[in-house]
Amino acid sequence: MNGQSARNVSRRSLLRGAGASALAVPFAGSLLTACSTKSAPAAKANTTVTVTSYGGSYNDQLTKTLLTPFEKKTGVRPSLLANTSLAGLKAQVQSGDVQWDLVELTAPEYLQAVEEGLLEKLDYGVISDKGLPAYAKADYGIKYLSFLFVMAWDQKHITDAQAPKNWAQFLDEGAYPTKRSVYSQLSDSSILEAARLAAGVPFDKIYPLDVDAAFDYLAQHPGRKKLIYHAANQEPIQQLTSGEVSLSTSFNNRISAARKDGARLNFTASNSVVAGDYFVVPKGARNKEAAFRLLDFMSNDAAAGADFIQTTNLTLANTAALAKLPAAVADSLPTSPKLEGSVLVRDDAWWAKNLKATEQRFKLWQAGS
Repeated sequence: MNGQSARNVSRRSLLRGAGASALAVPFAGSLLTACSTKSAPAAKANTTVTVTSYGGSYNDQLTKTLLTPFEKKTGVRPSLLANTSLAGLKAQVQSGDVQWDLVELTAPEYLQAVEEGLLEKLDYGVISDKGLPAYAKADYGIKYLSFLFVMAWDQKHITDAQAPKNWAQFLDEGAYPTKRSVYSQLSDSSILEAARLAAGVPFDKIYPLDVDAAFDYLAQHPGRKKLIYHAANQEPIQQLTSGEVSLSTSFNNRISAARKDGARLNFTASNSVVAGDYFVVPKGARNKEAAFRLLDFMSNDAAAGADFIQTTNLTLANTAALAKLPAAVADSLPTSPKLEGSVLVRDDAWWAKNLKATEQRFKLWQAGS
């Protein structure tokens, strides 16, 4: 599947394809045999691979479940940073001084990077594609995980029974006279989709996204005055636990990690938005072969992949790992068929074409709010 093909995967096939793999526990034995990681040549001494992602608890989870096991198995030492961005990747490639080897990007950013020629073509001779669901494999990246953009709340102030069930309730100032925190980075924030859902637009009519109508809804809604913004994924956890806000948008794995640490937070998967991230190799990466080997490990190592999934509650594009999961875990994943009909799957192709212009409008709108 090439980069263009990756754009055309149907929303239903994303849910059914990944979810079906997640639920295929009876076939774990055959899948594990078919999807086992290819034996890699012995790593050269001091071989490293520099990975950049989003930081916080997520980086801790990546390190524990995927990067450390990869180093033990191959001898390649990953170095994990927390400053990933398309702008940073582009600056490095254009300057010819590429410091990163494996970079996490949102799906719209991935498609932009392909269009601008910023990425190395993946070597599927090194990366086995046997463990990759069809939707995840592309020429220049692997859509390695899927997550939920959710409504979250502080249980100290809002009980689960009182919590919003949909985006109209989330924005209802009368029901919740409290500040709300909203993610300001539209590359993976779905607040504009949330505004359209709050206005009563059904899932199958959200795209192409009516940006004017989304802004109009937010501008006219009384709850607009109670909106504040966060720009990093760990911020809403801090805002919720400190009492600065009682409601926030967030991602399901962040709330789950905070709950494991004792935070009294919760979220609902209903009416959330399914999105995903790619791992890519920048053009001119110094350790691209090591990056390919790490992608192979992530996509095919069953034990490490299953540990990642159970730790994060994110869908990893690794069918061998999905086959090892208990049904209860598989049913809770963002791409589980159990959620079909109650979640919106983000249109990556629409966002790739419209991200820059919409981001500019959103920043101006924020400044005037």
